[in-house]
Amino acid sequence: MPLLIDGHNLIGSGMLEGISLADEDDEFRLVKRLRVWRSNYKGDMTVVFDRGIVGGTSRELSGSGVKVIFARDPQEADDWIKRRIQARQPGLTVVTNDWALRQEASLYNVDTWRPDEFVWRMQSGQAQPAEAEESTEEPGAETDVQLSDGELSEWMQLFGPPQTPTKQPAPDVRRRPSKQGNTAFNRDKKALRARLKKKRGKR
Repeated sequence: MPLLIDGHNLIGSGMLEGISLADEDDEFRLVKRLRVWRSNYKGDMTVVFDRGIVGGTSRELSGSGVKVIFARDPQEADDWIKRRIQARQPGLTVVTNDWALRQEASLYNVDTWRPDEFVWRMQSGQAQPAEAEESTEEPGAETDVQLSDGELSEWMQLFGPPQTPTKQPAPDVRRRPSKQGNTAFNRDKKALRARLKKKRGKR
């Protein structure tokens, strides 16, 4: 993930301890700091400084994955950064607090980091792009099996569609009298009839 850094904007943010725009060698100090961070970072870094006496790439300061560009004035530095944004380099991230540059980056879908975010990421090691997670499934596991449309069709012909379980009728839970209950009922019924006959005979 390449980084494009607005150098003096980063220094002027006050986020870099021990580096100030008042220092005569502020550019050198920043590049030295960037080289340290670059040793633990996978992408290249390009830092653009304005107010350079001679515009162009600095061979003296560039190296170790850090490229240093000097522009003659702030407007030229902004134009150089804008051209890089408009080129839409894959994975490019611009480090700046400049509102106009951040707006330009937004128009071209280029990511931006503010100086505080950039410093935090560099110091905490959270600047690396996320790597694809490796699958933990063993080859041949159920979740690892993938069938083409042709294979799926062949399996459907061999085994047919999944069977929907038929709904079983609910069991008859109505209570039926037992044989023993029927015998007792008939016996009581006969006794009741005999008593009724006796009563009628007494009348």
